Amino acid sequence: VSALLQLAWRNVWRNARRSLITTVSMGFGLAAIMFGQSMIKSVQYQIIEKATGSITGHLQVQSRSVKDYKFPDKYIEDPAPIEQALAGQRGISAFGRRIHITGLISSPTASVGVFISAVQPERERRVTTMSSYIVRGQFLPGPKSIVMGERLAQRLDVRLGEKVVVMAQASDGGMGAEAFRLSGVFRTGSASFDGQIIYVPLPAAQELLAVGASINNFAAKLDDIDDADRIKQELAEKLAGKPVQVLSWKDIDHEILAIQKFQNGLLDVVLIIVFAIVALGILNTLLMSLFERVREFGVLMAIGAKPVWVLKLVLIESITLGLIGTA
Repeated sequence: VSALLQLAWRNVWRNARRSLITTVSMGFGLAAIMFGQSMIKSVQYQIIEKATGSITGHLQVQSRSVKDYKFPDKYIEDPAPIEQALAGQRGISAFGRRIHITGLISSPTASVGVFISAVQPERERRVTTMSSYIVRGQFLPGPKSIVMGERLAQRLDVRLGEKVVVMAQASDGGMGAEAFRLSGVFRTGSASFDGQIIYVPLPAAQELLAVGASINNFAAKLDDIDDADRIKQELAEKLAGKPVQVLSWKDIDHEILAIQKFQNGLLDVVLIIVFAIVALGILNTLLMSLFERVREFGVLMAIGAKPVWVLKLVLIESITLGLIGTA
């Protein structure tokens, strides 16, 4: 065996230029494949962080009766036990109470249907990144303040400090209305976010909707998003006796999973093409080497080498080139 390895090593470097070309081709091919995988995975990670960091959160707790997870229409009447469970759950770095509901916002010049996100301002700064997108003003500094996207502010023709009226259906079936003063304008680059979402303080929304201390979801940020499934399971076990359900971002943002699936399929096709191109180039080089050594193999077999032994020699040489190229 040692003689076989020694002979294979000598054969590899007998034509140093060809061996270097082969190993460099392997190295560049592997680098191209790794770069493609890393690029797609990085894009996917950024998409997930953008979506979950803007409004969804890594984890949510909603009423068990909710069917459309993006628009929870049922309230959690006693949020205190759920908050205790979230506070004691390992892996959760921040969480906050919320109410998400659709409504209407009006200014002296226009009225627009909007998605109302009622939050706890201090906690929301730790759960999501929306406060970092503020381009003018502040993120909910007062009890009757409101924050909206730049596109929406332009449609309503309102400026910082001016008042708008927010209307939504209250729990008693009537129409609740409340005046808010514009305290901040954000710009995310997303037409739906900048043109359809408003943020108001949670107590003001609870008063507007006449729901008392009730909320319709908790949003949580995790130390590591990859632990979402584990934490979801552990939290669900703690809240087993409560009329709530624990949801990860995968349950809520189905579009992201579809995008991931498409990108992974596209990546597989590209990597197969890259692998085939590199493999054919390497195979061509190795075949040239083999055809040039036909007489050498004949001499080896003439002095007693068996075909299996010659096959092992060629395989060891190829493996050696592959290991060097990989390194």
